[in-house]
Amino acid sequence: MNFEEIKKEMNEEVDQEATKAPTIDLNRGKNNPVEMIRSNMRKEIVTQLVCIVIFMTYPLVIDMLPLNEAVYYIFMFITSLMTIGYIIKLGLFLNKTRNFATNTKDAIRTFIFEAKLTLEVYKSFIIAGSLLLPLPVFALLSDNKSAGKVVDFERWFLLDISSAELIFLIIGYLILAVIIYFITVGWAKLMYGKYLRNLEGLIEDLDA
Repeated sequence: MNFEEIKKEMNEEVDQEATKAPTIDLNRGKNNPVEMIRSNMRKEIVTQLVCIVIFMTYPLVIDMLPLNEAVYYIFMFITSLMTIGYIIKLGLFLNKTRNFATNTKDAIRTFIFEAKLTLEVYKSFIIAGSLLLPLPVFALLSDNKSAGKVVDFERWFLLDISSAELIFLIIGYLILAVIIYFITVGWAKLMYGKYLRNLEGLIEDLDA
């Protein structure tokens, strides 16, 4: 084989390498963004399941009045159903992204899209939950048989209250809902935001 043939083969190999899509090995190491997002989602599934058990059994620990207990269980049951739906969504995401054997830019973009879509479901769940949770929390923290009648929950629940009390109730309810929403959204950003930004930065570097 002469020099010209060797040079031709080398040029062909260079051209083939240039046309290959850049790949990133995200199967190695436990601190890469993909693995951290998946790990945090697995932890969240466990945490959510534990919280469901705690909240659904908590009235067994304290002696609640019948109306308080009924309202608490109804609203917590609805919240638990939504939580289970979110857990199923997390499980589907983990199953869909468990194999990153081919880590191209397109694969990472797909992962980012699916992760953000899952977090949008989470935000929808939080918005609904933040509107539901204040009522069972109020039922839990108001009058009970052991502590006595701190607040007449039945009167407030049936809106047998004055106009000033109604305004106070609406404002307090909305404030509590907003607090619950921002706490949980902030938690989601803490768990996933940094790693999603890292992946987006990686895509930008590859496109440069």
